[in-house]
Amino acid sequence: MFKKLSFEQKQFYLFLIIHFFVWSLIGLIRVVLPTDTLEGIWWGSFMMPGNPKHPPLAGWLTYLTYTTFKCNISIYLLSQAFIFGGFIYTYKLAQNFLTKEQAMLSVVVLEGCWIYSYITGYYGFNPDVVLLLTIPAIIYYFYKSIYSNRLIDWILLGLFAGISFMDKLQTGLIIIAMAIWALIFKRETFKNVFFYIAVVIAFVCFYPHLSWLIKHDFMPFLYLDSKLQTINFFSHITEPLIFLGYQIAQIAGAVIIFLTARKKLPVLLNKTADEKGCFLLILTLIPLVMHMIIAAVSGCNVRPQWGYVFWSLIGIILYYYIPTETSKDNFKSVLKGSYTVMLIIFLAFGTMLTVEKNYRSRYPVASIFGDIKQIWNDNCNTPLKYVGGFHEWTFPLTIYGDTHPINIMDTYGYKNLWLDEDDLKKSGAFIIGRTSDSVVSFSHSACPYLAEDIVIEPKPYSFTLTNALRQPRVYTIYYYIVSPLNN
Repeated sequence: MFKKLSFEQKQFYLFLIIHFFVWSLIGLIRVVLPTDTLEGIWWGSFMMPGNPKHPPLAGWLTYLTYTTFKCNISIYLLSQAFIFGGFIYTYKLAQNFLTKEQAMLSVVVLEGCWIYSYITGYYGFNPDVVLLLTIPAIIYYFYKSIYSNRLIDWILLGLFAGISFMDKLQTGLIIIAMAIWALIFKRETFKNVFFYIAVVIAFVCFYPHLSWLIKHDFMPFLYLDSKLQTINFFSHITEPLIFLGYQIAQIAGAVIIFLTARKKLPVLLNKTADEKGCFLLILTLIPLVMHMIIAAVSGCNVRPQWGYVFWSLIGIILYYYIPTETSKDNFKSVLKGSYTVMLIIFLAFGTMLTVEKNYRSRYPVASIFGDIKQIWNDNCNTPLKYVGGFHEWTFPLTIYGDTHPINIMDTYGYKNLWLDEDDLKKSGAFIIGRTSDSVVSFSHSACPYLAEDIVIEPKPYSFTLTNALRQPRVYTIYYYIVSPLNN
C-alpha cells in the first residue's frame, strides 16, 4: 500500500510521523512535568465536571494518561496525538480549497508556528493543546455540514463543539465566527433542522459543566476576572498591539517557510469577496479580533497563547491567496524549510532544558519532599496531609511526593472544593513561598480560620538543583507550619 503512494504523500506522512516523535522526546528531557500539566493531573484526579480555571476535559485526560502509564513521556505522546489529529483535520479541510499537494504543504508549513512545537513542549498538555484538535475539527465539520448538508456531519459538528466547550469556554469565539460567516453567506443555515440537532448535541455534551458552573457560582469567571485587570491608562492601546505583535510572530515562521520555497515574489490575488476565501479569513481573524477588543476595552494583558490556537488555517490561507505552482522541487523546498525550523527549535529547546538550572523543569522532588516531611515530623505528631502556597513548588510535591499530600489551591475567594476545613484544622498544613511575606499571605488564604493577628514567622529552607551537566544552583524558599489544632 505504501508503494502506491505518490512521492508527495510519502513525504507528507513521514513529516507527520517525524513531528510526532521529535516533540514527544521532550518528555525524556524534563525531570518534572510543566505546572499546567501537574495542575491538570491534580484536578483530573477528582473527576469533577469543572475546576477553578477551566472545564474538566483536559484535566481528565491528563490524569487518566499519567496514572495509566506513570511516566512523563506519556503526557507528551498525548499532546502530540492531539496535534496529529489537528493536522489531519486541517489537511482534510484544505483539500476543499487547494490541490492535494498544496493541501499537504498547508499543514507542513505549520511547523513554523511555535504553538505546535516550543509552546506545547513548554506547557506539556493543557486545554490549549486540546483546542489544537477540536478547533480544526469544528471548522472542518462546519464546512462539510454547510456544503454537503449530511446529518452525520452535523452530528459530528455538534459533538466536537460540545467536547471543545468541555475543554475551554474560549470555544465560543470560533462559534461566533462561524455564525458571522453564516449570517453573511448562508442565512438559510438557521432554518435547517440539522443545525438545531447539532446545537442540541453540543448542549447535551456541555451540560454537565454548565450545571457545575451554576452550582458553584461560575467560579472560573472569578479566576478570569483576576487575570483581566487594567494595567494602566495606556494599556488600552498598548495591550491590543502587543497581542497583535505576538500573533504576527506566531505565524512568521510559517510565512517564511512558504516564501523561501518560492522562486518568484508572490503576487496577491483579490479573493477577499469570495465566499470560500471569506470562510478562511473570518474563521481565523474574528476570534483574534475579539481578543484584541477585550484587551482594548479592559486594558488588561490578554495572554498571546490564547490566540495561537486559532491559526490552524494560516497554511491554507497562504496557498489560497498567493498563486503557487507545486512542483516536486517546491515540495522538497517546503519540507526542507520545515525540517530546518523543527531542528533549530528542538535543539534550542532541548539545550535549554539540558543546561538550565530552573526549578520548573528540574525540581528535585524526592530530596525536597523528604526534608519537608522531616521538618514536619519534628514539629507535629500527625502525618503531613496538606501543602499550600506557591503552586509551582507545591504541585510537584503533590504529584511526585510518595504520600501525595493534598494541594490547597487559591480559588480567588471561592470555597476550595477539595478541602474539608475541619480536617484541615485537625491535620495542619505546610505552607511554601518564594518570600517571607508571601508565606504570610499564603498561610491566611490557605487556612482562613487563622486569626488575623497571629504572628507568622516563616523560616528559610535551601536546596540545591543540578542540571544535566551536574552544575549546581542553590535556591532558598520560605516555609511556615500551620500546626494541627489538636497538637
